[in-house]
Amino acid sequence: MSSKNIDDEVSRCIIEMLINEPFYAHLLSGIVRNITTDIPTAAVGLNRTNVTLFINEKFFLQELTTFSSRVAVIKHETLHILFKHLFRFVKKKYDSQLFNIAADIVVNQFIGKWKLPTTAITLSSFPDLDLVKNESVEYYYKQILDLKKQIDKNNRINSSSSKQNNNSDDSFPTESAKSLQDIFKNGTHSDHSKWGWAEDNLNSSHAETELDRLIVQAKERTSINDYNLLPIEIKDSISLIIEKRNPKVNWKRALKIFTSSSRKTRVRFTCKKVSKRYGTMPGLKIQRNHKIAVAVDTSGSISEENLKLFFNEIHSIWRNGAEIQVIECDSKVQQTYNYNGKFPEIIHGRGWTDFNPVFEYINRSNSVIYDGCIYLTDGEANEPTTKPRCNVFWVITPDGVVGSHLRFGRVVQINF
Repeated sequence: MSSKNIDDEVSRCIIEMLINEPFYAHLLSGIVRNITTDIPTAAVGLNRTNVTLFINEKFFLQELTTFSSRVAVIKHETLHILFKHLFRFVKKKYDSQLFNIAADIVVNQFIGKWKLPTTAITLSSFPDLDLVKNESVEYYYKQILDLKKQIDKNNRINSSSSKQNNNSDDSFPTESAKSLQDIFKNGTHSDHSKWGWAEDNLNSSHAETELDRLIVQAKERTSINDYNLLPIEIKDSISLIIEKRNPKVNWKRALKIFTSSSRKTRVRFTCKKVSKRYGTMPGLKIQRNHKIAVAVDTSGSISEENLKLFFNEIHSIWRNGAEIQVIECDSKVQQTYNYNGKFPEIIHGRGWTDFNPVFEYINRSNSVIYDGCIYLTDGEANEPTTKPRCNVFWVITPDGVVGSHLRFGRVVQINF
């Protein structure tokens, strides 16, 4: 079949989800789709800075013989996205096969009425492990890892016994052990080969933050009645993402620190206000804009988690009406740009920290007068010697250093 056929069928599945489970369909509407032969079945992963749904056309149209199974696979991959399994898998920490199995156990509990392929891994695949429902991927990983260790131990005993008694016993002690061996041999419908790149990819910070935005957007587009029908575990995960995205600083209040009168104003008509001069509508509304320099510490001591935290705060400042110029700096100014609501694809830096280059940049800028400078950092640097031409608002990471070396303004430490 042509690529148009596969695109139409995927769209038909998403429309069906929009009718029955709109939250997942709204989430998928912001996810890039890639029809490819690079994977044998279906998968989610990173394509540069985008979370992407990958689908093998032959698998989807020929091996999945029912419409219900196709919807089930699409929802299965959407749940991996929602639970962020592609970001949570760390190559150095987990066995990839076991983590894949654990992640599938998690998401397949929420497939609902759709019919999964026969190769799908569920709680019933391991009947004698007494696995608890609705647990985390880490919980299931530990249970499967313990099972594998028991299998390996049993194999060593059988191998030793075979050499001594000249007979072999290839049996496994439980149904769960047999099931795990079969999974290792035959695989499943879900491909996870594109997981595990996030730990070495600075751009994954941008991708995960963008995914958080898409999840929150999907919630906002879903009616209250439909959203309330979601399982409590799904809603709890979404609530954690929303809480994480909430700014840790009240920026509406903080912006008043820098200036009592705005340097830039914008006048517009509004029907919500009566003209003070004529007593008629529409009236005039004066909006004051702040020109703020926001310095982002991109040194090696700043984790990807802290960078995500920084840009969440920047987005909140921007939403409160400030005109922002971002200054990325470690031991020197790496790049500057006006923030327009989109996170940068690449963050420059990762050296040591020096506060002076940012203040020197602000002082050299003759064409722009800043109302203030917000410095997002962990505070791990020497006291700056250059005094900027504007007030400074130091925003320190939860595990950062607060001290008298942070001069020229107010200091606040973010607390979770």
